[in-house]
Amino acid sequence: MTDWIRRFSTTTAMAGFLLAPGLLFAQDEPLELTPPGNFVIGSSLGAGKVSGGYGEFLEEPVNFNLNLSYGSGDSWRFGGGVEFGSMTMKSPHDDQLEWARFDTYFFATRVFNHSGKVRPYLQARIGIARIHPRSELFWFDDPENLEPGASPTKAANGLSFTFQPGVEVELTKGLALDLSAWWTGYRTSDYSLTPELNGPPDPPLSGNEFVSSGQEYGVRVGLLWRPVATGVRVMPEPRTDPATGTLVALPPADNDRDAWGVPRSWGWATGEMMAINFGASMVNEYMRNANFNQISPRSFYDNFQTGWTFDDNEFATNQLIHPFNGSTYFNSARANGLGFWKASLMSNVGAFVWECCGETHPMSWNDMISTGIGGMARGEWAYRISSLILDNTKTGGTRILREIAAGPLNPVRTFNRFVSGRATRVQGNPVDPYDWRPPSLGLQLYAGARVIGEGESITNNTNYYGVFETSLQYGSPFKNERRKPFDRFDTSIQFNFGEKTRVGRLSIRGDLASWKLGDQDDPKHVFAITQDFDYVDNEAYEFGGQFFGGSLFTGFGELSGTRLVTRLTAYVSPMAAVNSDYSFLADVANRERFREYDYGPAIGAGFEGILAHKGRPWLGFSYRYVYLNVRNGSIYNPDDENLLGSDADHQVHRFAVRLLVPIGESWGIGADARIFYRDSRYSLPELEDTTQRVPEVRLYMTWDLGYTRKRALRAER
Repeated sequence: MTDWIRRFSTTTAMAGFLLAPGLLFAQDEPLELTPPGNFVIGSSLGAGKVSGGYGEFLEEPVNFNLNLSYGSGDSWRFGGGVEFGSMTMKSPHDDQLEWARFDTYFFATRVFNHSGKVRPYLQARIGIARIHPRSELFWFDDPENLEPGASPTKAANGLSFTFQPGVEVELTKGLALDLSAWWTGYRTSDYSLTPELNGPPDPPLSGNEFVSSGQEYGVRVGLLWRPVATGVRVMPEPRTDPATGTLVALPPADNDRDAWGVPRSWGWATGEMMAINFGASMVNEYMRNANFNQISPRSFYDNFQTGWTFDDNEFATNQLIHPFNGSTYFNSARANGLGFWKASLMSNVGAFVWECCGETHPMSWNDMISTGIGGMARGEWAYRISSLILDNTKTGGTRILREIAAGPLNPVRTFNRFVSGRATRVQGNPVDPYDWRPPSLGLQLYAGARVIGEGESITNNTNYYGVFETSLQYGSPFKNERRKPFDRFDTSIQFNFGEKTRVGRLSIRGDLASWKLGDQDDPKHVFAITQDFDYVDNEAYEFGGQFFGGSLFTGFGELSGTRLVTRLTAYVSPMAAVNSDYSFLADVANRERFREYDYGPAIGAGFEGILAHKGRPWLGFSYRYVYLNVRNGSIYNPDDENLLGSDADHQVHRFAVRLLVPIGESWGIGADARIFYRDSRYSLPELEDTTQRVPEVRLYMTWDLGYTRKRALRAER
């Protein structure tokens, strides 16, 4: 993909259209057990014949449906959905790409024998129809003259009506097989069969210059899933502690609900993930007229036939926006009561569903890694920080502002809380502080200017920019009483002003599991299995990747006095990226631009240290090294023995030192010195080995909120 809008714009919009009623129903009822839910998620595949005007030159329609319905009782259901279909062109134009037909529809279903295991039904649909060819016979302009990702063909819009008799066969409680026949008639605006770029096809497609109507009929097979088939346990009413007058904390997480009292539901989690993906396809089709969203079962099959490739998207799209997309899949699960590992599965499943079935471009391996694995770190990062912002005990405008403030970080969770009523329901917060606000928490803000050069001296190719950064330390490697995934992490995000991108850097370093070494009450060493997310993007260089590794934390001194904490790390990445001089040689599918960075697996190591006084950091240093072996980028098809090839690799060194001078309790001034150094080697004599050196200096004011320091001092007293 070439534009982040393709999925960000529908994270909440299409999820709301398809799923809002179900989430609203999921709110707690004043019963021991809520009654079984009447919401049904449906999905089906169909095939058949086509007739009418479009049927004169098109044939073999196939389609995929995704919908949501609700019924007050089981006899009637009402809902809406989306359909992705396509038709092939008849001979002698059968070598051309297919024509897509989309429906966004509403429907009513009458179910008979609704209490039985075999349930006949009749369904009627009315929808917004859209016809959009992919065939180059209908290009109105050459793709090279258009923006990357724009469709070179026009679309026709209209209305459709569908009649569908069928039968539901219950497989298990809440899951049924759906078998049906269908007939659809549609009328669109006139579509010209003599496009201005290529002229009339030879031979002509039909005896008419324009076409505007068609009919399709056939059979479908699918599944119906009732996410809340047996109801959920009701939360106890909010209670106040008579001794303190404060709300009693929520019960601990159990098999039914998470720590925030949200019912655990694979059904709604899956439904939201599907709504985000296929809703995004529809929004991009209608709003952007994109060239990659004319999807149907044919494009699904073609993608599986083609297999995995690499793409040519911009660095920020692949390394920052795609992990955000993965975080929405992740939080479709997290916001529906599922834990970290189940949400991680959803992040990767959601990434795969998009790659295989969300676009017509071939499946991109680099997108799968950055979306699926990057979405794990970005997703839990967003979930934890949004939890810091939320407070169930607040009321009025303060409460609403907190709920809204959590939205940009975690839009799926915010959406779910508003439609379920949890955004305004006054109750306790999670009983375990690690599910809300951990005992150890530090936050620093930095605002100032940065100077960056490129060469032996910072005076070479010098540029000046504004900078704002925030750093968060969540939990302690030494003091944490609970050690679940991301109960301890540190993160830093840098915003640039005047640069090519607003987000210049994002780092997330979280513990998946950790163990105290030695004294369990006062450990000096802690070993952790870690997941790291790295993203750096500026005018001089680009670097990013998702890393797994092991870290050894060592602490010297007392928390309430002067203390040095070091971290020694070794890590591996399935796919990292760095800017390169010859990356335009990348072998990518459907090239629309030249990529400026290389991809490849990587290994590395790092050493970091922070010197703090009374919990307030004042000196920090870090060094991180990465060796990246290029698999796609600055090489000539190295996997093809018949073509000229070159081995290529990069060694990346990053060093930083930071000095902070306190002014009073919370304020201070600070300075950073950083160096990025890339050493790139190529075996092919025609490709010259290169190095890149980028020095950087930053000066800024600091504000330290000092949560960790204040807690430590209170503990000493």
